[in-house]
Amino acid sequence: MRNREAMSNAFTMPLQITIRPCTEADLPNLEWFGMFTEHREIIRSAFDRQASGDTEMLVADANNFPVGQVWIDYARKRDKNCSLLWAVRVFPALQRTGIGTRLIGAAENMIRQRAVAWVEVEVERNNSKARHFYERLGYRFTSTASDSYSYITPDGVPVTVPLDLWILHKELSAAPEIDCSESTLVQK
Repeated sequence: MRNREAMSNAFTMPLQITIRPCTEADLPNLEWFGMFTEHREIIRSAFDRQASGDTEMLVADANNFPVGQVWIDYARKRDKNCSLLWAVRVFPALQRTGIGTRLIGAAENMIRQRAVAWVEVEVERNNSKARHFYERLGYRFTSTASDSYSYITPDGVPVTVPLDLWILHKELSAAPEIDCSESTLVQK
């Protein structure tokens, strides 16, 4: 009886997702209800760097809430004709629905528009699912690296995070442009 009851309460809900540039109004919501509050300084800094053209932040918007994001760094490897993707995230309840693939496609299209030949992503070595995701999208492992990043929490606590990374590259000049136009996902 309970299974029948649960089935009668199940429904399908369409969810329209639009990939667009990040706005200042998005910044508090990029903390995702506390999951990334400690990164407030990093989020603000990346947003501010957009004004100089050194970065671009894209969000996957659902009902005026950023359920996914990807940031593009044009400056760090400019001399190698390469842009970096970072802060690639999809809200946990919406992972594995195609949002991440569309975000990466939209970012690659923006990088192509700047005539940048290569894109690179760094994946933490304890995240094999992310590595497989990028490899499925045509990224190829090139090396490993050790790095770190630092920030100050909203409470004033300095934090340094060590990173053990896989480096993956993709050539964009020969790759076709991906259609990342507005789409509708069905959430079950």
